[in-house]
Parts: sequence; C-alpha cells; structure tokens
Amino acid sequence: MSDDDRPSALRRKAGAGRAPPETGQPSLDRVLRLALAQAAEGVAGLALIAGPVEDVRTTLAALTETLSETTLMALLEGPDSRFGLAVLDGDLVAALIEVQTTGRVVPRRAEPRVPTRTDAVMCADMIDRVFEIVEDKAAAAGLPDAPQLSGYRFALALGEPRTVGLTLADQPYRRFSVPVDLGGGAKSGRIDLVLPAEPPRPAHAGGGDAGFAAAMAAQVMSSGVALSATLCRIEMTLAKLTALAPGQILTIPARALSEIAIEDLGGAMVGRGRLGQSNGHRAVRLTLDPAPPDPPPSAPPEPPDPPQPPDVAL
Repeated sequence: MSDDDRPSALRRKAGAGRAPPETGQPSLDRVLRLALAQAAEGVAGLALIAGPVEDVRTTLAALTETLSETTLMALLEGPDSRFGLAVLDGDLVAALIEVQTTGRVVPRRAEPRVPTRTDAVMCADMIDRVFEIVEDKAAAAGLPDAPQLSGYRFALALGEPRTVGLTLADQPYRRFSVPVDLGGGAKSGRIDLVLPAEPPRPAHAGGGDAGFAAAMAAQVMSSGVALSATLCRIEMTLAKLTALAPGQILTIPARALSEIAIEDLGGAMVGRGRLGQSNGHRAVRLTLDPAPPDPPPSAPPEPPDPPQPPDVAL
C-alpha cells in the first residue's frame, strides 16, 4: 500500500476506515455490535469493529469443551442469583492491555499465555460497560431479549475451564459469539457472551403490592412450623439426673395432664393443650384459650440428699 492509499490523520479523525453507521430498525445483533464498539472506545480508547453475531444454544458440557486456559473467562453475576460467562480471546485481551498502557495496539498476534488477575481487572470495566449499553438500548428498542440480557456485571475471573463447569448451573445457555477487528486491523479477536437461555421469572405474580403480598402470604402460610408439647418440668441435681434408670417413676402434678404447654423452637409458649389419645396413640388436644398461657406446671424439686456425717478417724 502506497502512502497515498493510507488515510491521512485528518481523514481518520473524520471517520475514514471505520464501518459506516447502521440505520434501520434496531435488532439484537445491532445492539450487541454497537455496545461492544462504544464500550471499547469509551472505556479503553480502543477502536473496535464487531462482526456479525452468532447466536446459538449450548449446554454446560459443550461450553466447557470449547474453552481454553489462554482465554480470559470472566464470571458474570446477574439478577436472581443467575450467572453467565464472558470469554475474551488472547488478542482481545492483549489489545485492551496494550491500548491502556501504551496508547496503541501492536500489529501482531498475541503470544498465547494464561491471563492474570491484572488482565481481568483491566478488562472488567469494558465488560460491565458492554452490558450497561446493551440494557439501555435493548430496553429502549423494546427487544423481547432485553430481560435476558439485563442485570449482568463482572464478578471474578475463573482460572481454568473445569472451574466453569463447577461454577455455572447445569442448564441450557445462549452463546453470543462476536468476531472483532481491533485497532484498525492491528489485531483480530473474539468475544463470547454466555447467558442462561431462559429469561428470569417475574419477581412476583399479580399486579402491584397486593399481588406481592398475596404471594408472600401463600409462601409463609405453607411453611412448616415445629412445635413441642411440654408436659411438665422437673428440677433435680445433676447427680440424680445421671442416676436415672429405665422403669424409675417421676412424680408430676395432676393438673399437668390438662395444662400442657405448646412451645416453639425458642421455648416461647404459643398455646395450651390437654393430654389424650387418638387411635390408640398418645395425643394432645389443643385448647383455644385467648388468655396468655401460664408457664407449664413444675413438679416440686427433688429433696436434697441428707448430709453425710464426716468420717471419723479412730
């Protein structure tokens, strides 16, 4: 290429060599490509042109088989404890590092290496910015995929592919693969955004606070509660307690049979009951007493052992 064929500095500033602006009805492909270009330029000053988006369904097992230790695997945390993955190949990582440290992209392929924590930190802002732009533009365009792409942010970098299989849920995923031109042709890379295939469920059914309150009430009222029936409490010394044996008789007040205390797990009394039987088994009949229940009856404490005379040496 001769010097006359190269864009002058003035023409580059005017936009020569860049992809022409897209017009027409917004689409998910266009939103993703625009978000990548704007995020790279705005966060790192990197000229990035995104190619056509490949949108495929995949499984966790199939995903992990395609990953490499030389790619940056960033865990994405989304709404409702949902997680995804952003995969940046070595050339994209190198371009982001080079342009932020030297101001230019070196025009050669990056040497394969395992990404470091520093690499992840320097790429995290761009990843977050991509999803911020996607959320805004997808919602503004009314795209049906907007809920599925919203709420995700960089969480941490995963060191190796097998960690991905242990971290992500085993469910269907949607993988967006995008080839990218970096630094005006200095490098060519790829980014993959992997998100759960099913969009998040609405926070609650119904409309407004009334629907939420009804859903919450139904959930609470269907929850299990553990209660205990306390017949009587008996105080005794530790020595007598450890000396108890099967068949030994403990004396309790007669009124304890009709004043059983119903207690929660914390020991707080929530009602009363009466000892009886049902189908040949011991049972407690609850009594509806609106008055605050008295504490369960207590048996008189066991009398202390009589003092033993001291040994006398003869």
